[in-house]
Amino acid sequence: MELAALNPCTVSSASIRVDTGGVSDVDLLFVIDNSGSMASEQEKLALQLPQLVNVLVSGDRYFGRTAPAGITDKERFFTPVRSLHLGVVSTNMGGREPLSNEQANVQSCAGLGDDGRLLSSTTVAVDGEYDDRGREILAPLPGCDSVGDQPPYQDYVMGGELSSEDLVQNFACVSRLGTLGCPFEQQLEAMWKAVAPSNGRDPALHEFLDGSHGQGDPNGRNKGFVRDNAILAVLQVSDEEDCSITDMGKELIAAGPESEEKYGGVNLRCGQFAEEPGLLWPSARYVDGLRSLKPDNPDLIVYGAIVGIPIGTENETPEAILALDEMAFAPGADGLPKPSCVSAQQDVAYPPRRLIEVAKGFGQDAVLHSICDDSFAPALEKLIERIASKLSGNCLPQPLVPDADGLVRCDVFEMLPRGDEDCIPEHGHDNAKSTTREVTENGEVEQRNVCHMQQVAVVGEQPEEGKVGWYYDYFSRELIEECSEGDRQRISFTFGQLPSGGGAFIECFRPVPRIEENAKGMDAVNIGCGEDEAICGQRSNDAYTLFCTPDNTCQIECETNPNCPAGWVCGTKQDSGSGPKYCQIPTCPADDN
Repeated sequence: MELAALNPCTVSSASIRVDTGGVSDVDLLFVIDNSGSMASEQEKLALQLPQLVNVLVSGDRYFGRTAPAGITDKERFFTPVRSLHLGVVSTNMGGREPLSNEQANVQSCAGLGDDGRLLSSTTVAVDGEYDDRGREILAPLPGCDSVGDQPPYQDYVMGGELSSEDLVQNFACVSRLGTLGCPFEQQLEAMWKAVAPSNGRDPALHEFLDGSHGQGDPNGRNKGFVRDNAILAVLQVSDEEDCSITDMGKELIAAGPESEEKYGGVNLRCGQFAEEPGLLWPSARYVDGLRSLKPDNPDLIVYGAIVGIPIGTENETPEAILALDEMAFAPGADGLPKPSCVSAQQDVAYPPRRLIEVAKGFGQDAVLHSICDDSFAPALEKLIERIASKLSGNCLPQPLVPDADGLVRCDVFEMLPRGDEDCIPEHGHDNAKSTTREVTENGEVEQRNVCHMQQVAVVGEQPEEGKVGWYYDYFSRELIEECSEGDRQRISFTFGQLPSGGGAFIECFRPVPRIEENAKGMDAVNIGCGEDEAICGQRSNDAYTLFCTPDNTCQIECETNPNCPAGWVCGTKQDSGSGPKYCQIPTCPADDN
C-alpha cells in the first residue's frame, strides 16, 4: 500500500493483529481426581477457588489484597472476563466390572463411571464424607445446603443475574467431588470426552469406550460449554498417572487374581504398561483433540496440571521434568510405585508422565505445579496469567488521536476465514476482491486473504449513522467493562463481530527520520544519537527540545500533550509508566521499534 506523506515527516506503518471481536470469554474446565487419596488435595484446591474466580471476573491480579509497592496499573490490571463458563468432571470413567466383595470406590468403576459429564450435584458438599468407621474424610461446606443441585456448568455474564459471589459459592459446592471414585483414574479421557463433539467422525479422536460418544456439541450432555471464540482452559488436579484405556485396555484394569498376577497392583498398572500397544490411548490424542476444537485459533487453549511433579520444578520445561530421576515410573514398597513427591502432610503422589506429555504439546500455554506443594495459589496465579495474556477485549495499548472529522490515521484490513476470497460490502470492504498477506499462525507462515475496510467517523461519541465499516471506540460501555485502565480504546465494527476463523490488522502511521543534513526540531525526530546527548541538542530548535532516548534516537521532550505537535501525544515507551516522556504519533503498539 502506498502511504501518503505526513508533513514534515514521511511515514511508515506499524501493524498489530486484532483478534476476532476481542477475546473476553473463558470456558474453564476442572478435571478433579476423586479417588481415595485426594481428600487433602481437594481441600487445598477449594481454598483457592474464590480468589481464582474473583481475579478473572474483576481483572485485578491483587483482588482483595494490597498490591506491592511500585506495581503500576498496567502490571496490576488486565481485561476482565466478560463471560465465564465453569465446569467440573471427575476422573472416574469406568471400564471395569468389579467383584461384588470389593470396596465402594472400586465398585464405582462399573460401566462408564461419570462418563465425562459435567457434574452438578452438591451432595458431598452438603453431607460431607466419612469412612466406614464414621471418621470424617471431607467436612461439609458452609452454605451449600441452600444452593441445591446446579446446571451442568456455571454460566456467569458480567452484569447478569448471577453475581460473582454466587458463582464462587455454587462452584465450590459442585466441585467438592469426594473420594469414592474409581482408583483407575482416566484424567485425560475425562477431559477430552467432556468437550469432544458428540458427532465426531475421526476414529483416532472420537472413539470412546463401548461405542459411546463425546459429551460436547451438538447433542452431548455438556453442549454449549465450549464456545468458538472463548479461551478454553483446562486444569487437571490428580496425584496419579493417567489410565485412559481403550476397549482393548479394559483387560489392564480387570478384576480377579489373573489380572493381578499379569499386571500387578492397582496403582502400578497404568504406569508400568503405558507403552504396551493398544491398551491406553496415546497422549497425542488429547493434544490433537483439544486443538481440533479451535482449528483457526489453537492459541486460545491453556492446559494446566497440578500433579505429582517434584516440588520446585514448576518452572522447568516438560522435557526437563520428564528427564528427572523422580519421574521414572517404577515399583516401590508395598506394591506401590516409587513416589515422585511427598507433601509436608506425608501425602504421596506418583509420576504423571502422560499428563506431562500433554503439557509438552501446549508449550508456553501449559502450566505445571506440584500437587505436593503446601498451597495451590502459585499454580492458579500462573493459570490466571496465561489466561490474562490472551484476554484482549480488542483493546489497544495506546490512545489514537482523532482529527476534526472524527477519523484516525490508520487503516484496517479484515483477514478472511480460510477458503474465503471475496470481499463483502456488508463489512465495509471497499474492493470486490481480496489481496493476499503473509501471516504467521502457530509459528508457521501462510498466505491469507485480506480486504481493506472503510473507516466510519465518530460523531458525538457514536459511529456515523448509516455507514458500514470500522471505527475508533474510546467511549462505549462495553469498552469500559472489558478493557483495563490505560488500555481503554479499541477498533470496533458497525456490524458486530468478525466471523470465526478471521481477524483484522490495524496499521497506523508513525514518523521516520528525513535524511536532511540540517534537519532540526520535528524534522529530526528519530535520528540516531548513539547515546550522544550532544547530537540531539544540536538538532533542537526554538519550538522543540530533543533528547537522546534509551533507544538511542532523538525525540521531542515533553511533560504533557500540549508540549507536542498537533495530533501527537506525550508518553513513555509502550505507555509503561516508567522512563522518559517524549512526543509520539500514536501507533499500535506505541512506538515499538
